[in-house]
Amino acid sequence: MIRTKKDWLAIGCAILLGVFILLSALAPVIAPFDPNMQDVAHKLEPMSATHWLGTDQLGRDIFSRLLYGGRVTLLLGVVLTIVILAIGLLLGTLAAVDGGWLDQLIMALCHLFLALPSEMLALTIIAIIGPSFLGLVLAITLTRWPWYVKMIRQDVLAILNTDYVLFSEISGRKKLWILIHHVLRNKWQNVVVYATMDMGALIMSIAALSFLGIGIQPPTAEWGRMLNEAREISAVDPWQMVPAGAMIFIVTALLNYLGDAFSEWQPQRKEVNHADCSE
Repeated sequence: MIRTKKDWLAIGCAILLGVFILLSALAPVIAPFDPNMQDVAHKLEPMSATHWLGTDQLGRDIFSRLLYGGRVTLLLGVVLTIVILAIGLLLGTLAAVDGGWLDQLIMALCHLFLALPSEMLALTIIAIIGPSFLGLVLAITLTRWPWYVKMIRQDVLAILNTDYVLFSEISGRKKLWILIHHVLRNKWQNVVVYATMDMGALIMSIAALSFLGIGIQPPTAEWGRMLNEAREISAVDPWQMVPAGAMIFIVTALLNYLGDAFSEWQPQRKEVNHADCSE
């Protein structure tokens, strides 16, 4: 239910983010040029009716590359968030429910990965596999999954210790029923907050690794890669860094604001009917 000005702002952010995602998804239809088509005769052209955001040092249309770059950056950010979140939900819930040797094993692995500097671990993984799409995916996934596992485990433990869950256990409900009807029902909001806020950080990581030249490789258009290419000629044409840099900043800010808004939005909780639990 929309109650405050912040709710309206959150809806506006969600709509704007949806527009960016839609434009990126429709890049093959909307983009006026092939993002990799070079035209050195028209390099570094300013904004015009033909090239809406100008051209880069190879004469490629910046607007077209921005749209196609969004497909890579945003799609990869969404997919990686879902994958890491699924790992966190599975291992975090298993650890909380088990409470025995499996819990200890999962937590030991989490502490092992968290003890290693995430940047160093990511660079090591990419150094072993090589700069590639697979290396980027593994580097980001392996450095972020322990945080999700620990947070979700803690939340699940808190829910499992509530009165209505204890009543369900006494009433003979199976663990699977309790997980579906109590844990997942009360966990969805925190999961949305984790996913929304961390997606911005994931997009920044994807762009940062590509900016360093060890993520998405040319000629594929990607926002971080576009920044790297623009940096080389920033002294000659500073505008080259603006489009991709602005998109990274705006999308990250939108996701962070949405995550903050979701964390403050508290839906009305239904009172638990103990009679229903015992049916």
